[in-house]
Amino acid sequence: MLFVSLLLMLVYTSFAFAVECESYASLIRTEGKVQLVALGSPFPKRNLDLPYALCSGDRVQTVAEAQALISHSGGELVLAENSSLEMLDVDSLSLTEGTALFRVTKREGQRFVAKTPLVVIGVKGTEFLVSSQSSRNDVALFKGEVEVERQDGQEMAYYESKPVSAMSFSEYQAFQQQSFNEYKNNLEQAFSDYKEQQLAEFKAYVSGVDLQAGRQLTLSGENEKPEAIDAPINKSVEKLQQQLNSWLE
Repeated sequence: MLFVSLLLMLVYTSFAFAVECESYASLIRTEGKVQLVALGSPFPKRNLDLPYALCSGDRVQTVAEAQALISHSGGELVLAENSSLEMLDVDSLSLTEGTALFRVTKREGQRFVAKTPLVVIGVKGTEFLVSSQSSRNDVALFKGEVEVERQDGQEMAYYESKPVSAMSFSEYQAFQQQSFNEYKNNLEQAFSDYKEQQLAEFKAYVSGVDLQAGRQLTLSGENEKPEAIDAPINKSVEKLQQQLNSWLE
């Protein structure tokens, strides 16, 4: 009797996993070790036949030296190594960990949303890179427009880096010296260390930031006082964008 019950449970579970769902995206191309964890499945899928239809709740995960190209209703994205992305619905995705480069097609009257555990990014049509780390999130905008807000709705202390033209000579010397510090350009650098290296001035407490092209918004992690620094895109992010962008050409 126990054997029959277990067999029926196995058949039911297999049937449940096999049921097709409405797909909002597709896994188009992979490099290295890429796993798919389907909604409700305890085991990741490997050796996928591409293109592979993705449904709400599905998660795509990459390890070191791996990346994946995903086509979705809003456009395309490249998931970088050591990253995890979850499909939410037809107009939204969640980068739960790591880095992704998004290219979103402009759609009249429609807004695409990219999320991390910390922020919500509203997009109308643009190219931007998002990095979600435990101590900080980065949103770098290369073209178009995005609006960045916190998931919890808290206001942020908004800081803006000085343009070179507004710096004193001593500030410019310090800025030049900092630009050669390798750790400044590390996306995994703690927010507090990053803030210390930026010549930024407090502007206001804001609930959201309309980021401008060529700028990078760096936000403190969930356990810190909400702060955000608006600065020019740094060289490491530009280099990463160029590398990931080759998959979008």
